[in-house]
Amino acid sequence: MMKESDYQLIKLMRRKDDKQAFQVLYDKYWDQLYRIALLKIHHEQEASDIVQDLFVTIWVKRKELNINENVDLYLYRSLKNRIINHYKKKIITEKRVNEHYRNTSGQTAADAEGLCSYKELELIIHKELEDMPGKMKQVFLLSRYEQLSSKKISEMLSLSDQTVRNQISKAIKRIKITLEKRRITS
Repeated sequence: MMKESDYQLIKLMRRKDDKQAFQVLYDKYWDQLYRIALLKIHHEQEASDIVQDLFVTIWVKRKELNINENVDLYLYRSLKNRIINHYKKKIITEKRVNEHYRNTSGQTAADAEGLCSYKELELIIHKELEDMPGKMKQVFLLSRYEQLSSKKISEMLSLSDQTVRNQISKAIKRIKITLEKRRITS
């Protein structure tokens, strides 16, 4: 199988759900795509997440893949689009925070403190997500940020539905414990 061209690997994935073909493609391109993402984003975990998401999408949509060009060009273009979307989301988030700040800037000090608390809460949750084991984090993000059902996640990641639900539950528990600790020490 190692001698198969990239296009043949895609055909095997599409027609036969060949996980080994996917693994060969993943092993061949993951490091290159990660380095490119890291150069553009300057954040290791975000770069890794973007590349991982790209490969998850390729596996999930393998039956629909219609690549009429070099597979490497397809992967690089897909990565470029994901990086652009990453920055668009960041800009939108920053705009919302700025709008919220502008709308609340004339309000009371307590409201301003609430905004700071919200940002602090966001940072605490983000930090806890970074500290989670890879699968737990991936399952939680797909559940909460991509709004996927546990059944859909289990299909995507080849996990049992119960394992997915357990991972989500553990992730939520970790976040709650961290927030409780912060509240006690504040």
